[in-house]
Amino acid sequence: MRFLQTRRAEKITAYLLIIYYTVGLAGLSLPSARERFTELMPLTLIISTLILLFFHRKWKRYDAPVLIIIAAGGFLVEAVGVLSGNIFGAYWYGETLGVKLFDTPLIIGVNWMMLTYCTYSIMENTRLFWPLKAIAAAILMLSYDLVLEPVAIRTGMWYWESGSVPLQNYQAWFIISLIFLTLMHIAGVRTGNRIAPWIFGVQFVFLICLNITLRLF
Repeated sequence: MRFLQTRRAEKITAYLLIIYYTVGLAGLSLPSARERFTELMPLTLIISTLILLFFHRKWKRYDAPVLIIIAAGGFLVEAVGVLSGNIFGAYWYGETLGVKLFDTPLIIGVNWMMLTYCTYSIMENTRLFWPLKAIAAAILMLSYDLVLEPVAIRTGMWYWESGSVPLQNYQAWFIISLIFLTLMHIAGVRTGNRIAPWIFGVQFVFLICLNITLRLF
């Protein structure tokens, strides 16, 4: 077990993440394999989240409850958004992300938690005043959504009623992200997680590359 918490283990995990997402990129880029690899997206999200939480250094009293609140809050805000069309804009989820409740994939709350954790961890050791850390992390989450949206539409994760992503979606993403990140700061979460930047970075590059390949093929 001690080996799994060493720098070497972190490096090996980072390399494995790169390999895993590279294989996923190749599979999603091939029209003949795209459907099969698309079905693996929920599993990929779960695996990435489990790896992320495994490398959380010191679990304190409020860490797990805060992460659960963020996951539940992320799901609820998405469910209200889908049913009302008043938070992000009018949209609906496809079948790509798996089992749904209130027309919303259960896994979407996990995604909110994972991204909040990753961006929080990236900014954690900077010398910025904490409100600026939260704002900077929210900007990272917004940037992630900017590259995610075209991929999500092309792979059937979700669809916009207007056919394009409304500005309201990005405004809501920033505000909700800022609320979740502020909650983590108020709770005093300390991640000490050197895998978190890798997960966020690998996924971000993966989405950029996938945007390009989906346009070409």
